[in-house]
Formats: sequence, structure tokens, C-alpha cells
Amino acid sequence: MEQRAKHQQLRDRILAEVTATMTPNDMLPTERQLAERFEVSRMTVRQALNSLRADGVLRSVRGVGTFVARPRLSKGPALTSFSEDLAARGYEPGTELIAAEETAAETRVAVDLGVPPGARIYRIERLRLADGIPLCHEEVCLHAPRFPGLLSEDLTHSLYGVLESKYEVRLRRAQQQVRAVNVGDEHARLLGVEPNSAGLHVTRISMDETGRIVERGQSLCRGDLYDFSFVVTRPTS
Repeated sequence: MEQRAKHQQLRDRILAEVTATMTPNDMLPTERQLAERFEVSRMTVRQALNSLRADGVLRSVRGVGTFVARPRLSKGPALTSFSEDLAARGYEPGTELIAAEETAAETRVAVDLGVPPGARIYRIERLRLADGIPLCHEEVCLHAPRFPGLLSEDLTHSLYGVLESKYEVRLRRAQQQVRAVNVGDEHARLLGVEPNSAGLHVTRISMDETGRIVERGQSLCRGDLYDFSFVVTRPTS
């Protein structure tokens, strides 16, 4: 039997077993254990598992093992917070605060925020989790004078919620750019994936109800667990 046919056949057998007997976050046997059980080479097992990872059926945690993945999270075009997105889909949102500081705006950040270079800004760096699983690394910048005392707030909860409740600032629309990237070493460590894994890099400039820029956000999300969904229409003329 050809090697390609072997790994496809093994993929189907593993998929059937996962579907019938396992639930999300269950851990699979090791490659060696699977190779012995199905009497195939470890290369065949690796190819089968890679195929299932690419399809979002499995996920790997570096240094730990391979697990059954939860259904892929799909982000629609609505301007909602990460916490709101996850809660609406039945996931438990979580946040690890990595850094929060007041600093001087670099030129690119200043341009995006519509403030002079060197203006005082808040930079908030967080790791966003879904049911305890790292999903996105996020960095948000805001003009500091507009939001005095922001860094003293609990930034492990929804930032949009804090902006609305404390500063009466409600985000209304955003300009967003999404591009495919390979995850670098540091982001791979934070997200628990292999270096050069597929990722989605998102840049977002959000505005309030008056059109004033509020935040400049950049996120790197895991490509195996997160995607973006849009509705497009064809012009009538």
C-alpha cells in the first residue's frame, strides 16, 4: 500500500475514533503509542495527525501532547470585544496581563491614533484565552490623557467594558486589516504552538460614536483555532 494511502487511511481511523469516543481537550496517545497500536511507522502517524491538525480537529501543545480541538472560533464583522465574542459562543474568556505602561508614542502608533509623535499613550499587552487555552496575543494603545487612571483598572476583564462604564466612551466602528503570517518564536511560546505555525495578524483602529479614534490594537491569533468570517455582496450596478 502506498505511503500516502496509508496515512489517509490512518487519518480516517483516528478521526472516526475521536468523533465517537472523545471530547474536546481529551489527550491523544503519543505518536509511538499510535504507531504500535495501528502497526504503522511514526512517519505515517505524524502525517495523519498533521492532516487532522490542519483541519482543526486536533491541536498540539508544545512539550505536552496532542489534544482534541474545540470547534474553530469564527470572528464576524460586528465590532465586539474578545470577551463578548467568546461568551456569546459558550466559551469562558480569560486574560493574562503581560504588561501595562504609559510611554511615548512611536511615529507609526501616533499616526494611527491621530496624536503627535511622542505623545503619552498607554500600551497594554495581554494574552487572551478561551477555556484556558491561549488564543491571541494582543497589544492595545490608547491616548493616555483621554483615559486618566486607566492602568489602575482591572485589565484582565473587557477593556471595552471599562471604556464604557468609567469613561462613557462607546466604540462604534473600526478599520481592520487581517493578514496571514507565520508565528515567530516568542509568540509561539506564548500561544503554545510550534514556531512557524499559521497565524492571523490583525490590526484594528477603533473609533467612537463621534468618529474620534480611541484605540489602535494589534493581535496575533492562532490559525488553527481562530478565523474571520465576512458577508460580502455584489454591487447591483
